[in-house]
Amino acid sequence: MKNQLKYLQNLFYDMMNDYGRVFVVVKQSERTVIGSRGFTDEEKENGLVLAFNSKNYKTLQWTEDGSIVTTLGFGSNNKVENCFLHSDDIISVYSPDAKIKFDRWDMLETKDALPESQKIRNDKKDAVTKGKIVSLDSFRKVKP
Repeated sequence: MKNQLKYLQNLFYDMMNDYGRVFVVVKQSERTVIGSRGFTDEEKENGLVLAFNSKNYKTLQWTEDGSIVTTLGFGSNNKVENCFLHSDDIISVYSPDAKIKFDRWDMLETKDALPESQKIRNDKKDAVTKGKIVSLDSFRKVKP
């Protein structure tokens, strides 16, 4: 198991024991399964935030590679879904009560890497707006 995932696992259990709820952000891939529910189009693009508390999950097991096997309840009626969260698809773990968020740096690097076509589009936007940018320095009051 990667060191980050080992730390993530310990942090998960510490926050669950101390605060009673933990949120896990996962990205969509063929390896991660969210029961028959699956991912919505928005979740496929932005990721899915899973809430873990004492009432909405029955089993929770971390595998040796850092993946999570669990049974989670979804929606107001807590519809039960069997879930497998692959270790490479777990992006972050956080607790708003503890004011702690742990983002995996190796996931952020792949997320921040733009495809070449996106970089070219951004360069074109910069070239178009370059002549329209006005500095506010001349409008600011000078402090004595």
